[in-house]
Amino acid sequence: MIRLTAVTNMDLTPLVDNWPRDLTDQVEFTWYRKAEEALPHLGETEGLLTSYRLQDQLLDAAPKLKWVQVSSAGVDMVPLEALADRNIVLTNASGVHSIQMSEHALGAMLYWARRFREFDRSQQEKRWARRVPTGELHGQTVGILGTGSIGKAIAQKAKAFGMTVYGYNRSGGDSPEYDVTLTGQEGLTRLLRESDYVVSLLPKTAETEKLLGLEQFQRMKINAYFINLGRGEVVDESALIQALNEKWIAGAALDVFEEEPLPEDSPFWEMEQVLLTPHVSGNSPHYVERLAGIYYDNVRRFLKGEALRNTVDYGAGY
Repeated sequence: MIRLTAVTNMDLTPLVDNWPRDLTDQVEFTWYRKAEEALPHLGETEGLLTSYRLQDQLLDAAPKLKWVQVSSAGVDMVPLEALADRNIVLTNASGVHSIQMSEHALGAMLYWARRFREFDRSQQEKRWARRVPTGELHGQTVGILGTGSIGKAIAQKAKAFGMTVYGYNRSGGDSPEYDVTLTGQEGLTRLLRESDYVVSLLPKTAETEKLLGLEQFQRMKINAYFINLGRGEVVDESALIQALNEKWIAGAALDVFEEEPLPEDSPFWEMEQVLLTPHVSGNSPHYVERLAGIYYDNVRRFLKGEALRNTVDYGAGY
């Protein structure tokens, strides 16, 4: 029997209550809400399930640790070098956000296309605003930076609205969900120039930090919208603010920022052309249920000595 431990204040009740019968006799699983509660009990732990921030003291207290499963898709705040040095396999929860984040992206596009902000304002003013010009998603092009599970889910929903879908990734690998797949600087330029909506799902890495700056926003259409659901550090925020103020682009829907919580003095708070949400696009009442499916699968693979699902490439950083 192997010992697996969860350390997170996330409510794992759905995961614990639905623990598969085939794993009961093979795994001793314990869940602690706080690190200080777990520390005395990690000596025999081989696998650790934890929230986004992985504390060094947890690693130090677990000398037999072979595998870390994080509950998030992003791993930019996990001590990658320390895990790599100990040859600990790191897996993320890629796939757990696909439904809710794709709905959030389409919701933002509809918000702009159907001019919901203007109609909300007219309702508050009790004004019958029939002359507000509305648009359609049908026939528009959406460019998606990051073609993984979330990007594919957005692409599928966008096609249901009759949109053309461009995908951008590091490898240039094709996927049937995308009408066009692009890569490299030329590919990024084409996507920015031809898209009516640009959605960033990019992780924070050395390659992506401030990838989108003045030059990139100047290449977008003046009636295009930028949506960022990936990482705030991918964007040069001062450049985005300038692009919005000088009307290089029509607007932005921002869920992630360089600094979170967003400072009170940030210009984004008061910009009419910005839809701002506080890093909630991945939230869902079904989050732990979906995480559980990924985790159970990896536990079975771990027991069999098979390759784990969603293994993080330490060199790439995701």
